[in-house]
This record gives sequence, C-alpha cells and structure tokens, in this order.
Amino acid sequence: MKFIHAADLHLDSPFSGLKDMPSSILKELRESPFKAFQTIINEAISRQVDFIVLSGDLFDGENRSLRTQVRFRTEMEKLQQHQIPAYIIHGNHDHLSGSWITVELPDNVHVFSGQTGVKRFEKIDGTTVHLYGFSYPRRQVRERMIETYIKAEGADYHIGLLHGNLEGNSEHSPYAPFSLKELAAKDFDYWALGHIHKHQVVSEDPLVIYPGNIQGRNRKESGVKGCMLIEFDGDMKRHSFIETSEVIWESETIERSAEGGFDALFKQCKEVIERKGSDGRSFLLELKLDAGDAAGASGEYLEELTRILQEGDQGESFVWVNKIKLIQSIPMNRPNESISPFLAEVSRLASEFDDTEAALAPLYIHPGARRFLDSIEPEEQIELLDEAERWLLHIFEANK
Repeated sequence: MKFIHAADLHLDSPFSGLKDMPSSILKELRESPFKAFQTIINEAISRQVDFIVLSGDLFDGENRSLRTQVRFRTEMEKLQQHQIPAYIIHGNHDHLSGSWITVELPDNVHVFSGQTGVKRFEKIDGTTVHLYGFSYPRRQVRERMIETYIKAEGADYHIGLLHGNLEGNSEHSPYAPFSLKELAAKDFDYWALGHIHKHQVVSEDPLVIYPGNIQGRNRKESGVKGCMLIEFDGDMKRHSFIETSEVIWESETIERSAEGGFDALFKQCKEVIERKGSDGRSFLLELKLDAGDAAGASGEYLEELTRILQEGDQGESFVWVNKIKLIQSIPMNRPNESISPFLAEVSRLASEFDDTEAALAPLYIHPGARRFLDSIEPEEQIELLDEAERWLLHIFEANK
C-alpha cells in the first residue's frame, strides 16, 4: 500500500508586502501554491497511489474563495478518474466556522467533521486501512484532541491525521497539542501531521512526519518544500520526500573586504545569481553581505544595489533578489574589556534585555503594519537583539 501525505497547502495565500515586485513574478508567486498542489495530484496519479491524505490548512483563510474551491474540486475530479480517494482534515486557517459558498466535492473526497472520527479504506486485494481525524470546528483548538483518537480494531493499518503542535515546538501556535509519547500510545502505523511548515521526521517508530508546507510563502519558509510518499509492505515502512515548490526562498552570504569596492561586490552578487539561475528553478533570494569592518554600505547604497541586481529580463524561471542585508561583523565589546563605562553599560543592558515582545508590540497593533507581520520566532528575536547591540556599539564607537 502506498499513499501521499501533504499538509498546509495554503491555497490563495495573498503574499502581502511584495508590491514592488514585477507583476509577472508576483503573479507566478501567487499562483505557486496551486501549481505545487497540482504537482501533488500528478504525482499521485503517476505513482498510482492508493489514496492521498491532506492534513489541514488546505485554504489560507477561513472564508474560502469560490474560484479556489472550484479549482480544488477540479484536482479532486482528476483523482476520481483514477479511482484515488482523498482523506481531508481542515486546520486552524480553514476551520469549519468560516463563511463561504459551498462547492460540492466528488464522491472520492472524504472530509472529517469537527469531531474525531474513523473512515475505512479497502483495496481490491482486501487490504484495509482505518484513518482517524477531525477538522477544526473553530480557529483556536487548544484542547488535547489526541485524547479523542481511539483505535478501532478490524483493519490492517491505522493512520492518524492530526493538525497540531508537538510539545516543545515554539515556532507555531500551540493548537491541539500532543507529545510523542501520546502518539506512540495510540499504536497507529503512521501519524500524518500538519501545522508545522518545516519538513521533519519526528519519529521512525512510530512513524510520525510533518511534511511541511508545499510552497514557501515568505523568507522564513526557506528551502525546498514538498510532500511525502509513504509505502507500507507488511511491517516494513518507507518514506520519501517529493519536491513540489514552484518558487524557492533562499539566502546566500557574501563575504567581502573593506577594499573590495563596488565592482568587486557587484561581481560577487552576479556570480551568486548566475549560479542559482543555472539550477533551472525559480528563486526569491536574500543576499547577506558580511562586510567585515567596511562601513560604506548605507541603507541607500544597499537599496540601489538591490535595484541594479533586479534589472534585466526574467524568463520562465527567475532569480529575483528580494532583499540585501548587511551583516556588520563588528567586534562585540563586553563590559570586562577596555571600553568606556558608557559602552560597557550599553552592552550590559543589551545582554540582559528580555522584553522583545513588548518592544515590538506597537508594530503589531499598528493598523497599517500588523497586516504584513508574522510572529517573530525565538531565534529571530535573538538575532534582532544581537544586530541592535552591534549597531549601537558601532555608532557610538564611530562618533566618539
């Protein structure tokens, strides 16, 4: 038996905050989640899988657009023509309490309700599977829904679909929390997880996998995205990753010396772009300039360099420099080093600062800014504080 497991499709993602991008690239980016989904359907058909499972957040918003629903139905009809069922749960983004015009799906599509249930699949050869899951009845589900998954005997395999947060993971909202110990106690053959956008094999025994989302939507969702092909043969289980991302978000670090000048830096940037372009795939690229002690890269300088690198024709596949970021490798003076008492106090306060969320709160309540902001992950908060300290020390050193 084999099946495809995908999650976090986020069809109709708006890709906000990218208005300065050429319309052709922006159009391609907004279309990329659906093209990634079409890749999944084509893979399911070509590999002749027994069924597919979609573990939540098929749609990006609770009010699903009519056009996206019709396009989704068309893909389900393709599966129906090849007698491939689809088992679906909805997550916190596309929960059941939203408001939308209902589009009837074909008979091969099985959607779990707001309460945990069991659905049965049977192959022609008699192999049977019980699939378990629930759709979010509302946006926030903080209960331990794992407790409602009860194994029903009478099947060869048991698969759990669960859109939720593994305890210990602080990158996403703690919806429908669970522990690995709780999953193992259910004695299922496979846990098809959703909600975390980074691909990770949580456990091999029991087999527990987050496939990640199928298309990166911002720079934090970098790298190749995709879905999982799962194969069962008796007690043997195999899993392999299938790439689906149409556009890949990536970052590259460029090291340069203070005496390198603009031409040397421009050549280095072009070499990175050409190397990425030879891959044949499309990239949204963030360039990180490790400038050493070079202080000539002002914000205006970086913006102009970005615009220069963005010039030129973009073909069917493209490499678009979305951002250039300066990494100032300024020595981190600490209070025990030979620096002024003032700088020592600045460094001490920075090292002890622990209220990043309060400092950023005005941005998240600003009516214009909050629409474009995602939550800042812990490691990003540390990076932000580190950059702020380096910048302050550099400014004070340069002006003393």
